[in-house]
Amino acid sequence: MTLSLVLTFGLSICGCGAAGSNASTAATEPSTIAAPETTESTDAETTPESSEEQTSDTIEIGTAQELVDFAKSVTDGSISGAAGMTVLLTADIDCKDVEWTPIGTMDLEDMGNYSCMFQGVFDGQGHTISNVTFDSDYPICGVGIIGMNLGEVKNLTAENIQIHCTDTYSMAIGGVVGYNMGEIHDVKLTGENEIAGVNATGGITGGSTNHVHDCEVDGTTIRVLGDNDFSDGRIVQCDVAECGGLIIGGSFGGTMENCTAKGKIIAEGNEPVGLGGIAGCLEMMDSVTNCTADVEIVSAKGGHAIGGLCGYSGTHSVGDIALATEGVETHEYPGIIQNCEVTVKMDIPGATHVGGLIGTGLYYYGEETAFQIVDCTVNGEILGAVTPGAVAGRAEHSVIESCDATVTLDGEALTDEIGKTDKMYESSDQGGDEASEEVSEEKPAA
Repeated sequence: MTLSLVLTFGLSICGCGAAGSNASTAATEPSTIAAPETTESTDAETTPESSEEQTSDTIEIGTAQELVDFAKSVTDGSISGAAGMTVLLTADIDCKDVEWTPIGTMDLEDMGNYSCMFQGVFDGQGHTISNVTFDSDYPICGVGIIGMNLGEVKNLTAENIQIHCTDTYSMAIGGVVGYNMGEIHDVKLTGENEIAGVNATGGITGGSTNHVHDCEVDGTTIRVLGDNDFSDGRIVQCDVAECGGLIIGGSFGGTMENCTAKGKIIAEGNEPVGLGGIAGCLEMMDSVTNCTADVEIVSAKGGHAIGGLCGYSGTHSVGDIALATEGVETHEYPGIIQNCEVTVKMDIPGATHVGGLIGTGLYYYGEETAFQIVDCTVNGEILGAVTPGAVAGRAEHSVIESCDATVTLDGEALTDEIGKTDKMYESSDQGGDEASEEVSEEKPAA
């Protein structure tokens, strides 16, 4: 992986810009639109829409224009990312015909500048934001209703979201949040939604390094764009055509629980990597518990690391191996995948590292990350994959306990719980010699 402290799971930022056909130019020309007004604390009665007294630390938003104004005030840095503030939605908001600006962005010239990233609490109070459309053919990092989240997003429903970011260097594309470094919970994505991106594309969030729980996705199609070329025989984590999932596109670190997803993942290019019903990547995540996916995965031109729950997952035996470089520390080895249930149909001719539940671990800093699968259920149909497993495509140093898998491969019962492959799925952090030597010690595929 080309991991940075700010963006992980292969989110290379060197080529990214911050403009799109519907994007604000705030990254280069600060917006002159003021933030929504706040009200000083008083002894007056609260408004009917909110049970909380509105203070200088509270921003109430009830119209599309107020939401757009607030988004621009975060993105241009004029309110310091709303740090210490609570945003309360007081009504459902329809964004049809609105030129959308994601709430928060990344300053690519100074990634330590958090003032343009959302840092407060965004509380939907059970309300819905609908009909958000955003299209970009320029490089962009962090796109969604909220682009960059360092705070908390909760109690929100998003409906009929259409986001398409087609540039090769576009990354962290989500229906609700682009990139999450905070917390997301009790968030739903419903209606007819299509989220398209090249790297880390997800329904609730494109990328994540923190906590995601109690979220739900339905009626959503994730499109993974771009092409990869592994003609030299090695399968190495890349920055193109990777990490697509219905809840999370790609996650590195954090935890996840009580999430439910139903929808479709379509990879349009050559040999995509990291596709899964809940997430494309759940790497270096301590635990994934009580999650359910009902997903169809289609990749007409091969692929690697594909699973009904997630494409790849697992933790390293050294918990702080990525602490200095990525700011991520794990506490469980192997990482725990527990009480998850998957119904999956995969049409993936020529794909490898395929499992009904999990595709594979990742060769990362000298070893393959490992997972422990406990009390999980898989019902699935796999078409065209190469030596897949009913539970996992590859599971070096991993443990599978008490799992019920009923999976077919090309119409016949798939009896192998773990697939067979002689190739590791590698992080790009590994040197060529190190990886090649390790591969040479593997047994040939059966």
